[in-house]
This record gives sequence, structure tokens and C-alpha cells, in this order.
Amino acid sequence: MLRGLPTRRWGVICLAPSEMLFPAPRAVVQFSLRISKMILVGDIGGTNARFAIAMETDSKKIVISDYEKFKTREFKQFDELLEKFVVGIKHKPHKAILAVAGPVKDGKAKFTNQNWLVDNKLIEEKCRISSVEIVNDFAAMAMAVPKVGEEGFIEINRGEAHADAPILVSGPGTGFGSCILVSQGNSWRTLPCEGGHSLFSPRDETQIELVRILQRSNPNISVENFCGGKGLNDLAQAVCELKGHEYQELSPHEILEKSVTGEEPYASTCTIRAEAIMSSLANMALVTGARGGVIIAGGVAKHLVNFLSSKNALEAFTSVWPHNDMLKNIPIKLLIEPTAPLLGAAAFGFTRN
Repeated sequence: MLRGLPTRRWGVICLAPSEMLFPAPRAVVQFSLRISKMILVGDIGGTNARFAIAMETDSKKIVISDYEKFKTREFKQFDELLEKFVVGIKHKPHKAILAVAGPVKDGKAKFTNQNWLVDNKLIEEKCRISSVEIVNDFAAMAMAVPKVGEEGFIEINRGEAHADAPILVSGPGTGFGSCILVSQGNSWRTLPCEGGHSLFSPRDETQIELVRILQRSNPNISVENFCGGKGLNDLAQAVCELKGHEYQELSPHEILEKSVTGEEPYASTCTIRAEAIMSSLANMALVTGARGGVIIAGGVAKHLVNFLSSKNALEAFTSVWPHNDMLKNIPIKLLIEPTAPLLGAAAFGFTRN
């Protein structure tokens, strides 16, 4: 178990996210505990946006309610999306913490994979929220790690976590996010980074040939290009060319579905991709000194569990530095809790109140 991860989900109550086996979103629930604080929280990725109301009780428990999910492509501007959620909720919070897929500076964020500019001041004015704070989505994901119990993770490598060492939280969604989580006694500090935009380093002849094919349209193939959701069709097309298959354009979801049944070339595509993800995470772990553990997160990662947990995928991680035990001893877990970014955003908000 990673240092700081509780065996149970103490202090967290998750209600009604549509991806979980709970009642429908916006269910009316009666609490015997008095709610002392309330924050609007959001997780806005390149494909989906999720919003909820987070409440903190007098006993410091975080309650997630009024969960709703939207497709980002259906909205021209972000404030239109948020306004639709705000109009539909009964309780109007005065504070919002929004986790967005992209670097954040001076209360503004330019989405890495969407032509949106998110400005906290404009949102405050248009949605009539007194205080809006914007944080990186993987920073929120990282802040959720200490809040999620063991049932929210799948173990890939047991390893042995070093006390007070950094934890790397990274993985594929539409793009490829990354953040470092550092313990500071009774609190945690997040250090968001853009590891997904570092150049991808192929580890075998197959990956080298695939990079060469991809470089015809883009000379700089990043980790995100090779491993992220947005680049999956390009990777599948390159695999088809390399292995002599006819290419059929499918959605990422369809590719994943076919890969699970072993259908080619989709199974090979996801196998190659999983090994590339693991070797890329190993490179990031070496750079950041993540002896505290590696948490694989992101909207796509949980759908690749069978590929990421394979013997070959783990070997792709450990073989980056084959003559040293550092990588072999790093605990690796896959974060599967669907409300993690919302919990992390709430943790930011209640910590800073």
C-alpha cells in the first residue's frame, strides 16, 4: 500500500455518479449531519466535463451530490457549459473549484486539447459565483489519491513505497496528464507538470517503426501523441500499415471494445500502447524520483487494465533501468475511482477555506 493511502475511504461519501452502481444523478438524499460548507466542483477534460456539489460536514466528511456529466464538444465556450449546470442545481454555492485539462496561470487555463480559454473572473461574473479557482486536472487527481480507499485502486506492482518520497500521478485521458504529489506532514502538495508533451522514447524495433510512420505528419511525436486517447486512431492506422492490415477508422471506444476480444489489429494496438505507457511512466518516475509510488490515472487508463497489468507491460516499466532495482521496487497502482478529480478539487477547496 502506498504511504498515506487509507485502507478505507474515511471522510468521503460519494453519491450518485452515473458511472458507479448508485442511484441516478441528482438524487435527493437526506443527511442527518449538518452541512457546514459547500463548493461547486468540476472536472473538465478533453472529451467529458463532470460537475457536482461537494459539501463538508462538521465532522470533515466530503459529500458529493448533484453529479452531472456533459460532452464538451456540444458547447462552443466553457462558460455556456458551466452555466447550464448552475441553472439546474437547487443550492447555489458561492465558491467553485474547477479542474481543467491544461496548464493554469493567473486564474486562466487554455485547454490543451480544445479551443477554450477558461477565465475565473469571467466565470465569476457570468455564473454569479463569488470565487472561482482553476486548478490542473491532474493536480486534482493527485489530491484525491490520499482520499481514495484501496477499493478505488488496482495493484499492478506491489513494490515498497519510500516514506516522504514523491508520488507520480500520471496517465492517458484524451491527452496524457501528470502531476507530482509530495507529503508535507499532515498535508499534501501538488506539482503539476506536462510530462505528456515530452518526446516519446520508443523501446523496441516495432515502436521505432511506428514512430517513423507517425513522423510523416508530425516530426515531434510526444508521449501524448503515442499514448493519449486523441492519438489512438493515428496509432491504430500506423499499426495496420506496419502489420499489413486494412485500416478501418473507429472511435477510441470501439477500438478498446474490439481489443478486449482479441480482434486484430486492435489488440496489438492496445498492447503496444500499454507497453509504451508503462515505459513512459518509468522515464517520468526516474526523472521525478517517484519512490513513493506511481499512480496510473486518466479517463482512458481504467479501460486498459488488462493490458497495463500484463507481465510484458510491467517489464516495459522495469526494463527502462534493467541493472538497478529502483523501478522494480516502485509500487504501481491504477486509479479506478470515477469521482477522483471531483474529490481532489473538493480537497483543494476545503483545505484553502
